[in-house]
Amino acid sequence: MKIRARAALPAVAVLAAAALPAASHADPAAEVSTAGLPHRMCAKAFDRAVDAYVQTTHDRDVDGFAAVLHEDVTAIFATGDVLYGKDQTMGFIERFFAAPDWTQTFQELTREVRGCSTGFVLFDSVYTPSPGADPEPLVIGVTFVFERSRWLALHNQDSTGPATGTP
Repeated sequence: MKIRARAALPAVAVLAAAALPAASHADPAAEVSTAGLPHRMCAKAFDRAVDAYVQTTHDRDVDGFAAVLHEDVTAIFATGDVLYGKDQTMGFIERFFAAPDWTQTFQELTREVRGCSTGFVLFDSVYTPSPGADPEPLVIGVTFVFERSRWLALHNQDSTGPATGTP
């Protein structure tokens, strides 16, 4: 399922499973109407994970960003530098978020969700190291996996931007 970008970042919401209607085996119409419910729930959860990735970066929220990462995450920078695993990645993020003057934008280009399995989001991004510094356009691709009822970022790839040839 392809979902297009939204301009505003909604606050991360909590989905209460108890509030979802239960399908009755006695009512075939109820079964039909909820047939795609697990996939829709996973897609909504994916939306929240992507929003958290962007919002925690914007807020420089180290703990929130860590909560979105898979233990085996890899991060590849446009320079070719590679970080392996959550510990290395968070070591970088802690230093990066501590720097006070940088700004970064995220313009979502595409979003793909494959049921309750994998998801991918592609951003055009502009990183500006400090006021007055030259902006650095990037393309950021983040692949998520659904594990233990949570979407976690497994791979983060930065490339020199802006993106070309995107849908």
